[in-house]
Amino acid sequence: YNAPVKKLKVAGSKVAGLELEDGREFAADIFVGNADLPYIYDQLLPDRAEAKKLIEEKLYTCSTIMFYWGVDKEYPQIAHHNVFLGGDYKASFDQIFNDHILPEAPSFYVHAPKRTDPAAAPEGQDTLYVLVPVGHLDARSKQDWDALIQRARQTVLTRLGNELGATDLERHLKFEMVYQPKTWKERFNLVNGSAFGLSHNFWQVGYLRPRNRHAKYKNLYFAGASTHPGTGLPIVLLSARLTTERILKEMGTISVQNVKKAMLAAAD
Repeated sequence: YNAPVKKLKVAGSKVAGLELEDGREFAADIFVGNADLPYIYDQLLPDRAEAKKLIEEKLYTCSTIMFYWGVDKEYPQIAHHNVFLGGDYKASFDQIFNDHILPEAPSFYVHAPKRTDPAAAPEGQDTLYVLVPVGHLDARSKQDWDALIQRARQTVLTRLGNELGATDLERHLKFEMVYQPKTWKERFNLVNGSAFGLSHNFWQVGYLRPRNRHAKYKNLYFAGASTHPGTGLPIVLLSARLTTERILKEMGTISVQNVKKAMLAAAD
């Protein structure tokens, strides 16, 4: 538990075991990778040509700058879900997906969980979560992340003040945690710091998306945003279900029909 994997050890058409960073080794009949699929190919498997193709030729989703704020004052004018749109929407998307930077006029989302969950913050205080879409890591782009984070932060505070009257919000911040593209890459092993894995462009959806079982190593399965069917929390949960059903079917442990019946019974 909580032990980084150093590499997967392969033998012929199977993964024979894995080695942890501390040197311990484990063998198993089946391996399921729920880390980002491109990371597994690039860092844990020996096939360098395949990994290079996946990393360099595939398109990736955007990243995000995230602010987690603890506030010693309550702001009831901030609703549970709040979306603030930037100015030129097309230019904004171009700056995120083509230039891989923070748009000049960024859009962002603010979540205030205490509106439906009073336990999210002490009485008279608030908890806020802010998501600002931004380009993923790209060595070819000029990305001064410290400066971009400060600009994103100031944009959010200014608009919350001007549009919702939360003019003193910055003075009442008692806690702040920031996630940015480097965080997504270094802490969560997301290639390019792309917060949502592989993109959903035409050539990377449906049948064309990486499969949930490795083509060569038949006992290595995948779950998560970068495999079938795609990104987003509900879809990732569906990915886990589809992979589970496939393993049970291919191992002959239980029929898929019985798996579905069991899931339906558990949901009742």
